[in-house]
Amino acid sequence: MPETNLFSKVNNLVKIEIAFLVDLVALGGFFTLSSNWSHLFYVIPLLIAGTLASFSAALFNNVYDTDIDREMKRVSARRETIKENRRKYSIIASIMLLASFIIGILFLTLLSVTFILLGFASYVFLYTIFLKRRTDWNIVIGGVAGSLPALAGSAAFSGIISYGSIFIALLVFMWTPTHFWSLSIKYVDDYRKAEIPMLPVTKGVDRTIFWILVNTIILFLVTVIPAVLNFPVLGILYRLISIPMALLILIPVIILYMKQDEKSYKTVFGISNFFLMILLIAICLMPFSF
Repeated sequence: MPETNLFSKVNNLVKIEIAFLVDLVALGGFFTLSSNWSHLFYVIPLLIAGTLASFSAALFNNVYDTDIDREMKRVSARRETIKENRRKYSIIASIMLLASFIIGILFLTLLSVTFILLGFASYVFLYTIFLKRRTDWNIVIGGVAGSLPALAGSAAFSGIISYGSIFIALLVFMWTPTHFWSLSIKYVDDYRKAEIPMLPVTKGVDRTIFWILVNTIILFLVTVIPAVLNFPVLGILYRLISIPMALLILIPVIILYMKQDEKSYKTVFGISNFFLMILLIAICLMPFSF
C-alpha cells in the first residue's frame, strides 16, 4: 500500500520509533515535577521541539553514514534515498533543528532547550561522528543521548532538574546497552562488513551475551531502587510494577545466556522495548494516579 511505503520511507530517514521513545523519556521527566493541569501547556512545545531535534539528528546520522550504509543490508533503503540528495537532506535536517530551537526558546526554559540541543549534539557528534567508528564503547557512551530528554522534560516549565528525571536518565542510560547489543548480534555481519566496531564484532557474540547479562543485572538493580527505597518522586504506580518489570527483562537475558540462540536475543530486544515503554508510561501517569 502507498501509505505503508511512504511511512517506511519516512521512518528510514528520521527514525520515528526513536523519536517516540525520546518524547516518552521527556514526558517522564516532565511529570516528575508537574502535578498541575496548567503545566500541560508546556507538553506541546516540549514534544514538538524534542521530535524535531530527534528527526534532525537521525537525518544527519543517515547523511553522514551514507558511505558505510552500502555494506549494511538493513539500511540499504535509506542509502538509496539519501545518496543522491545529501545536500537536500542536510538542509532539511538543519531547518528542523532550527525550528526545534526557535520553538524551545519561545515556549520552554533556556535549560530545557540546552538539554534538547545537547541530546542532538551527543547523538550526531559524540556517537555518530566520534564514537561509532572508533570504539566498541560507542553505544555505551553514546547512550547519554537517550538520557538527556528526561532532563529537558524536567526543566521544560520550571528550569529545575528533579531527582526523578535524573533517575530516568540513569535508567535509560543503563537500558541502552542491553537493548542495542541484542540488536547488534542480529546484524553482526553487517557491522563487520562496514568495519563498525560494535561489541559482537570486536569481542564476539558469546562475549557480547555475557556483557548483556552483566549490564542487565545492573539495570535490574537500578530499576528496583525506587521500590526498595520507597522513593516517592516517581509515583506509586512505578514502584508497584518496577520489580515485576525488572524480572521481565532479566529472565529472558538469563535464558539468552544459557541458550545463546537467535530466538533468545530477538526476545530480549523485543522485551527491552516493552520494558522501558511501560515504566515510562507508569511515570507519566503519576500525576493522575492514586
